[in-house]
Amino acid sequence: MTFTTLEPPSYFTLLPRANYVEPEIYAAEVERIFLRQWTFAAHESELSNPGDYIVIEHAGESVVLLRDDSGEINGFFNVCRHRGHRLCRGPSGSVRRLICPYHRWSYSRDGSLLNAPGTEDGELFDYSDWPLHRVHLERWHGLVFMCLAQDGPEPLRPALDTLAAGMIPARPEDLREAARSVIEVRANWKTLLENFLECYHCVGAHPELCASMSVDATYQMNRDWGGEFLGGATPLKSGRLTMSMDGSLMAPPLGEYAHMSELSTGLGGGFGIVPLLTRVICHVDHMVVFTMRPIDTERTSWETHWYVRSDAVEGVDYDRARLTEVWDATNQQDLSLVEGAFRGVKSHRFASGPIHPSREPAIHNALNVYKRLMAA
Repeated sequence: MTFTTLEPPSYFTLLPRANYVEPEIYAAEVERIFLRQWTFAAHESELSNPGDYIVIEHAGESVVLLRDDSGEINGFFNVCRHRGHRLCRGPSGSVRRLICPYHRWSYSRDGSLLNAPGTEDGELFDYSDWPLHRVHLERWHGLVFMCLAQDGPEPLRPALDTLAAGMIPARPEDLREAARSVIEVRANWKTLLENFLECYHCVGAHPELCASMSVDATYQMNRDWGGEFLGGATPLKSGRLTMSMDGSLMAPPLGEYAHMSELSTGLGGGFGIVPLLTRVICHVDHMVVFTMRPIDTERTSWETHWYVRSDAVEGVDYDRARLTEVWDATNQQDLSLVEGAFRGVKSHRFASGPIHPSREPAIHNALNVYKRLMAA
């Protein structure tokens, strides 16, 4: 009997259906990707004074970022070392110390245990043995990134210094948040990732985005991307200064750009992390940060943050609606597309079609990184 050997296809496809719908695979992603990769956490301006804190929900974990008395920003798991109750229940605030609402164990702003009611230090245990569990943080020109791995991750700064160097003239450390959007997308996180990484659909779906973005240049940038870390801003059409409907500035120029007598197309920079997406895009007058936070197999939180110069005044120097116009429209359009695609992926008859080599190459790269991390 003669058997026919099927040659592997010459094209690249998405992952098998099970990778998008099976809870067991999602659980493995939490351990091998979500808790190990660096992800954007906050801008330093959100933690201006000692005692200021914010809470971030990420991949089933709750994280507290807190500025201590020395001015350092610390990251802790929002988990009391006694019985596990969350220490901070609100999204942000300011505290002299962290006090657990359950049994009143208290911690300093640097995470050390200060008091366990009814037990003096050294009586049953040493307080120094029970500080809050730390989250790894890296600060880069005002941006704070976090990693929830137990062991120390590879440092992020070398990749930022190289790939995000184009952002430095904008002085991102001198920005503040002007707007924020959080959307719950009813789709697996990888379906959202794949949509964001390609512009094959942009001309037909995103008229606001395409008003200033150069689609052809985007294809080329995506072909140049490789590995876990990416560089570059969204390329603009000739004559457009920023990502606005008409390409004109929406806010005061940032950093060194404010001192230029004439601005030109192509200024700015950006940075990205895949497959658990963080994407930073810095134009001459504003910065946008996109962050993906998976909730479960079928839900993903999609965060968009807009930043302007720290001294810019809303209603005087910029209009919030105009600042967010392009990406608000794009996010809503993508919401429909991503959720529609995921409904199809859930079909038992779904089989991934070929990925376009020149219009969807970033998907190829990101999924190869995904496969490597999942196999580690």
